[in-house]
Amino acid sequence: MQALSTVFRRAGPLRLPTHLTPLSSPPAYSTLSTAFSARSLPSVSALKSSTRALPASRGHAGSAAGSSPLPWSLFPRPLCSSSAAPESAGHRSRRVPARPQASMESRDPGAPPPLTHPPDQDPSPAAAAAGAAAAAAASPSSSSAAATASAAAAAAGVAAPVRIAVAQMTSGGDQEANFATCARLAREAAEAGCRMLFLPECFAFIGASPAESLAAAQPLDGPLMTRYRELARSHGLWMSLGGFQETGPDPQHIYNTHVVVDAEGRMAAVYRKIHLFDVDVPNGPLLMESRTTAPGDKAVVVPATPAGPLGLTTCYDLRFPELFAHLTWERGAQILAVPSAFTVVTGAAHWEVLLRARAIECQAYVVAAAQAGRHNAKRESYGHALVVDPWGTVVAALSDPRVTGIAVAEVDAGLLARTRERMPCGAH
Repeated sequence: MQALSTVFRRAGPLRLPTHLTPLSSPPAYSTLSTAFSARSLPSVSALKSSTRALPASRGHAGSAAGSSPLPWSLFPRPLCSSSAAPESAGHRSRRVPARPQASMESRDPGAPPPLTHPPDQDPSPAAAAAGAAAAAAASPSSSSAAATASAAAAAAGVAAPVRIAVAQMTSGGDQEANFATCARLAREAAEAGCRMLFLPECFAFIGASPAESLAAAQPLDGPLMTRYRELARSHGLWMSLGGFQETGPDPQHIYNTHVVVDAEGRMAAVYRKIHLFDVDVPNGPLLMESRTTAPGDKAVVVPATPAGPLGLTTCYDLRFPELFAHLTWERGAQILAVPSAFTVVTGAAHWEVLLRARAIECQAYVVAAAQAGRHNAKRESYGHALVVDPWGTVVAALSDPRVTGIAVAEVDAGLLARTRERMPCGAH
């Protein structure tokens, strides 16, 4: 116990690592850090002041001469609930008695049933109706499927799943060729009965040098964004346009801007990328985004899209879970867009696991449009565009992770609600 006391004395209070607030003026969502700092361990003086012995039922064997037992009552809950910790000489593991299982008869009638299987396998009537609606929505005939799905959902009193498309493409330095590719993807999404299309970061342009990106930048009311807004209007599609080169605050910097356009071609939201990618990738390129890009400072949620409240991020933001937590638990997002152009090295190592982690943590859909393949002699992207559901399951991906195309998924508000009900992380 003296050794443990020494550890507490040397370590001092727990503090957030400084890398969690990388900006010189942290964005508003960084106030979440107060939740962490409020959960520091008991002080050394509090540990020393308690000398009462632990009850025998704790399974504690006593303490050495001159030391007092660790006062477990100061901790709000056990640090480890395992009853199978190894025992060594002079120490017995602190055993936590098993919690009795409540029978179904003794459960609160208003409580959700126990989580014994994934929420998408819920056998309840409402879930079955939602499944029928989803199956109807997956019908080859998109026009009749929408009516069938809506009718099935309305009869069961649940929201019909909404069909979306996530895109994968290989942008280059020709803005006209990139627009033609996006127009094809929008047409395919509309023909598949999708209500919303998600395009990747740098959908409109990827140059061979930072100077080319600076030269390609335009204001959001300029001719290039106007063409994409008209594209959305012509197909009656909502579009997530991730990573547009917007004219910046000075001639040496642009903004990396994620724009959401509604089915009428109006701009519904604008998010400027907060976390800029300044990394020397092992066995890969040296990318210093901040040299020519200015960071944004506002987290953005689109409160009403066909797929639900939509939180906006871009590429490297994926590595900062506090932003996703803010968008979800404080701003109400139910679907999170992550348009990206991941490098091959970092994508192979981290892409899918990070996306699934954000979906599980936030109990939200994550839609990750992706750049894929070689853009020029200096740059290549990982691809693997996908959609993850709130349970962490990949529900849509292209069969070839490097080709240009779309993958289609249904966003099911019923599944999201059941996931959050059965595993109520938001209440904790």
